[in-house]
Amino acid sequence: TVRFDQDDVVVSRDPSSRLTAFDVNMRECSDLVPTWAVVATQLTGTTRISGVGFVRNKESDRIGDLARELSRLGASVRTTSDGLEIEGGALHGGSVATHHDHRLAMAFGILGTVVDGIIVDDPSVVSKSWPNFWNDMGIVTSP
Repeated sequence: TVRFDQDDVVVSRDPSSRLTAFDVNMRECSDLVPTWAVVATQLTGTTRISGVGFVRNKESDRIGDLARELSRLGASVRTTSDGLEIEGGALHGGSVATHHDHRLAMAFGILGTVVDGIIVDDPSVVSKSWPNFWNDMGIVTSP
């Protein structure tokens, strides 16, 4: 649920419920496509991300490269002319290529918080937007 207070937004869920897939046009927030794509792998059902065909021409082919790398980890991913369709399901660890894209690297790092054994190549690529990303991830994942 999302509740708006005077100065805050409170987001919460029943911990016993599974998160479900969604359909979203991400044209106005295309930099979040890699992050939402990895989140979608953990949801029940098929998530459809649309409106972002142009992200094929960012630092990498964010649609094609995400689909390839997530598929290598066991995800069921289909590309469309303007986005991705991702079926939630169990993934396994493995090596993923960042394709020299800082947003892919960070998204795969986040995926590593719920899927053991994610190995991210070219980790220094995150320095473009968040030089301390890996150190900060270490804080988040520390016991």
